[in-house]
Amino acid sequence: MSISTFGKRRIPVIVLVLCLMAAVGPVSGFAWLKSNTRRVQVVLRDRVMDITTRKETVGELLAELEITVGTADAVNFAMNEPLKDGMTVSITRGRPVFIRAAGKTRAFLSSAATVTEALDQAGISLGPDDYSKPLPDEPVPADRYIAVIRVTFREEVVKEDIPFTTKYVQDPQLEAGLSVVRTKGQSGVADVRYMVTYEDGVEVSRKEIFRTISKEPVPQVVACGTRTEVSRGGTVVRFVRAIEVVATAYCPCEICCGKNANGYTYTGVPAKRGVIAVDPRVIPLGSRVYVDGYGFAVAADIGSAIKGNRIDVCFDTHQEAWRWGVKKLKVYILSD
Repeated sequence: MSISTFGKRRIPVIVLVLCLMAAVGPVSGFAWLKSNTRRVQVVLRDRVMDITTRKETVGELLAELEITVGTADAVNFAMNEPLKDGMTVSITRGRPVFIRAAGKTRAFLSSAATVTEALDQAGISLGPDDYSKPLPDEPVPADRYIAVIRVTFREEVVKEDIPFTTKYVQDPQLEAGLSVVRTKGQSGVADVRYMVTYEDGVEVSRKEIFRTISKEPVPQVVACGTRTEVSRGGTVVRFVRAIEVVATAYCPCEICCGKNANGYTYTGVPAKRGVIAVDPRVIPLGSRVYVDGYGFAVAADIGSAIKGNRIDVCFDTHQEAWRWGVKKLKVYILSD
């Protein structure tokens, strides 16, 4: 067989193959296109987009949609994640976050959902005793403000006074109602070691670790009188209690009591020898008393200057009052 004859016989076969390819080509091409098309959803802020794409990865899809992802933004998939039918790609844009730490407030954009994520993005770490407000595992608050509290500790030794105690003893030689300090008390001294806690440099608490006493306190000893009778000029005066007072003499005249003086006391008793003016909070009105150097009397008057342990003793004449003057003495409150 000649070459030309073989070529003539082969032509119909080639034509047939070409025809078959022409018939089958469009169907297989469509199938190929269909197998490489993906329907995905893209969520950006409040916008939801249903996308049909032939892109292979999340990064290619975002590039196709001209969506730029900044360093403060977050995507729920990696950029090289293969796209799949039904996939939802969410982009969260960074928002301002304010972090207060070391006395300074720093602002930056962040898409963090929790406080820990925000601190990580800001490059801020918490020490073993530090804490944040809100706490690290809590969501970033609505006001976007996070406070970092640095906690430090320091031992401190201070000297503290130890208060002295007071011991009371009965003294039968001292009048009832009176007391005398026999031994003056002295405070002791303790060296106290504390563990002090600071938050951002401000002391918030201190805990005592131990203490040593460098000076023991000295108790104060007070003698309290129990004696209820004294002898005055051969007369035995029996009393309930004694009071040390400052006594000033007066008379019913205008010089001592003013131009409106009418010769009567506050209780209506005539002002005369044997009447004294008192502070009713110290010596109740109507009390029978014995005044050293004056004698028996009754508390029947008051005065604007009579406050506390002060009394006025009344005399019948101004000369007597003037000679008496002012004295420190004891007043004995008599039993009824």
